Amino acid sequence: MRLGLKAKLTIAVGLTAASAFLALGVRELRNASAATVQGSAAPATIAAPAAVLVQAARAIRTGETITAAMIRNAAGDPARFPYAATSAEVVGKVATRDIPMRALVARDAVGMESKLAIRVPMGMRAVSIDTTAEIAVAGLVRPGDRVDVQVVYPGADAISGARGSGRSRAQALLQMVQVLAVGEVVVGTQQSSGVDGALSSPPPPARTVTLALTPEQVSTLSLAKSTGALTLSLRNPADSAQVAVAVAASAGPEPGVAPATPRIVTAPAPRAAPRFVPHAIELVVGDRRETIYSGSAGR
Repeated sequence: MRLGLKAKLTIAVGLTAASAFLALGVRELRNASAATVQGSAAPATIAAPAAVLVQAARAIRTGETITAAMIRNAAGDPARFPYAATSAEVVGKVATRDIPMRALVARDAVGMESKLAIRVPMGMRAVSIDTTAEIAVAGLVRPGDRVDVQVVYPGADAISGARGSGRSRAQALLQMVQVLAVGEVVVGTQQSSGVDGALSSPPPPARTVTLALTPEQVSTLSLAKSTGALTLSLRNPADSAQVAVAVAASAGPEPGVAPATPRIVTAPAPRAAPRFVPHAIELVVGDRRETIYSGSAGR
């Protein structure tokens, strides 16, 4: 059987295409085999994930309670820095040693120290005052808050309690004072009620509030505490303005000034008219004496 020219051309083109596809397939198989051999010979390298560590945004001194504003995130390899802590491990804890600025915060540089002494800022002093719900803003003052301290010096017009002389006076004594502790709850430590701000089991009313003061402020507060009555006023955490507050005084005489005594002026008594006293009149002529008026008769 003889094939025509057209059939022969078709068969030739098909064989050529099949040969080309076969050559391409063989080349791809060789490339895949070479890649498999190289992959098995070379060790697999997996990049270690970077952890989010923390470094000090500013210098942190011993005794400071670390807040989120004092630190910032820093990517690092935990294998290279095994001592470095994360933000969850340092916020709310106290620095047990000085931490330089931009240094990674180490786990052993912070702690949940419940003692008040380590949380007193350097150069400051902790002073406690007796308190009631009225003095401590209905008992809503918490450790870490900022308060102003007012003092009332009672005068003679005081309704109750100790009384002094002169007017009662009230004035702002201290401003922007940090509260270190309320009762036995120290700043930076967990409260006994569990979750911060929980209303299910509020802590019992505290009888003392402990403030962080400079040595000069300690003397000022001690004197005011012995002579007047103290009151705390709570501040917004973002409000740091020092306000000039005038002294308020009650009505009455000034302290130390005796009240003026009214002067009573009496009119002089009318003078009595002089009393006429009659005298006897005697006429003397030579040796003769004759009484011409005896003085006993009326005028």
